[in-house]
Amino acid sequence: MFLPFSPPPSTSLFPVFLLLLFLPPSLVSSSLFHTPLSWTSPHNPCYHLDGRPRHCMSEFINAAYGVPVNASHSIQGLDRDGNVTALTDLHNPHNLTCWMARRGTERGEWVITIPLGRRFEITYISLQFCQQGEPSDPISISILKSMNYGRTWKPMQHYSSDCQGNFGLPTQTVAQTRHQETEALCSDPRPLQKQRGGMVLAFSTLDGRPSSADFDHSPTLQDWVTATDIRVVFHPIPKVALSTASVSPVQPFLALSDLQVGGRCKCNGHASKCRRDDTGRAVCVCEHHTAGPDCDVCEDFYFDRPWHRATPTHPNPCIACECNGHSDKCRFSMEVFQQSGRRGGGVCQKCRHHTAGRHCKRYFSLCFSASACHCHPLGAVGHWCNQTSGQCLCREGVTGLRCNRCAPGFKQGRSPLRPCIRKLTVWGVDTEECVSYCQPSQVKVRMNLETYCLKDYVLKVQLRGMERSGPWWQFSILIQTVFRTGSTSQVRKGPHSLWVPDRDLGCGCPALHVGRTYLLIGAEEGERGWGPEESRLVADRSTLALQWREHWSPKLRGFRGQDKRGRCPAAPVYMKV
Repeated sequence: MFLPFSPPPSTSLFPVFLLLLFLPPSLVSSSLFHTPLSWTSPHNPCYHLDGRPRHCMSEFINAAYGVPVNASHSIQGLDRDGNVTALTDLHNPHNLTCWMARRGTERGEWVITIPLGRRFEITYISLQFCQQGEPSDPISISILKSMNYGRTWKPMQHYSSDCQGNFGLPTQTVAQTRHQETEALCSDPRPLQKQRGGMVLAFSTLDGRPSSADFDHSPTLQDWVTATDIRVVFHPIPKVALSTASVSPVQPFLALSDLQVGGRCKCNGHASKCRRDDTGRAVCVCEHHTAGPDCDVCEDFYFDRPWHRATPTHPNPCIACECNGHSDKCRFSMEVFQQSGRRGGGVCQKCRHHTAGRHCKRYFSLCFSASACHCHPLGAVGHWCNQTSGQCLCREGVTGLRCNRCAPGFKQGRSPLRPCIRKLTVWGVDTEECVSYCQPSQVKVRMNLETYCLKDYVLKVQLRGMERSGPWWQFSILIQTVFRTGSTSQVRKGPHSLWVPDRDLGCGCPALHVGRTYLLIGAEEGERGWGPEESRLVADRSTLALQWREHWSPKLRGFRGQDKRGRCPAAPVYMKV
């Protein structure tokens, strides 16, 4: 089927459309949208011919093909007798199979749900009506997505001839700000595109999004197109009766022949194949030593650098730890990574063959006891040393055989994470860099409902990756629980970006490590005045970042319940954290 819309230019989601423009519709329908999840190529697209890794994408498919569809009516319930499978079966414009709304469902709304079974990066969603001509009845349709297998839903697009009256939105086809790029717009769909077999309504996920040309470097747009389920809602239209002045919502006659969801398995640029496993679930065939259902983590032993999504300019493969053949187990240390100038952060574990050290390359005699290391508990990284010289691995700014004194250009700090801080001079005068800049740390914090209510956000988050962006560090995070957010906040459960100023992170306020889970307590904008179109989730020196403890959850959920019941502020009820 020829697709009835023009794709946005210069984005990696759409190169397939260059091919679609020149293929006959019958060839496109049979060979592209209805093929199984597979890929054939003379060589691996994730690597150059000389073996260097490169950015690659999973094949473009109709993710809805053959998927069981759920059609339900707001009043009469599930449609168990209708020909619902006609929506996602093999579409033949010369022999249409149609799903039609049952009689007696003129009032209420129809909801069609397509569970895709995994995360996809959606390019378009198209609906083909069985009617041959432009429908005369008004149209009121919403397209929604879920990123968590149907637990929560977010609107992506509304269609109506009266956007303000039906959805409270202006008629708009282009997002005006970056903030609006990930919000649902509303537009009049007429005139519909005419195809063989009926009229087609098509929604392009990136059409009208100004930053779509920079899709590969925009985590917010990547989240915007990500979905595990798609839902289409046909709303009733207020219809004025001819004999009276009363208004009653009536559903126009509804008959659909085809529903397509074009996209790619979300493999983050680390896979060209997406195949079904033994359970029938589509999984990425990960390359670049990545793993996970979306190639979103590094595979075991490839922990020398943090995981990152691949881009056309940076394939970002996971790198093996350097253990010199003496170990097959390692872990990633952000502290070591930063100390090495971001060249490597892998720390080998369980070194064999009488070796020790980060790279298992320091040999020692069996009669030489490891207890000979006398490393300073704050100045050294770990408790092992060179078994020949006794030299410990020191933190940044620390020197000495035992890592017990500050190096030239550094002075003693007050943080156990940064025992020695760099000396800074302003007009020739030393400044108390991190000591004076960071707020005093507290070993124990007592939170009550009153102080809880003063916070802009209280979140449980898992840190998944980080990269520098000018004077900021951008962390890729998974928000697992939202205990509290501001009244205008866009923070929701799921993938998000957390922005931390370079100076704050360097001073360890807050102290964050990729792979760990934290309770973040702070202000959504930090101390920076972002405009509404540049709203960011910020953690800075005013933010409290506590490694998560499961016993906090009941008390925080209690605070959240009292907050929703309008009990902010209230009498102190303390939670020790």
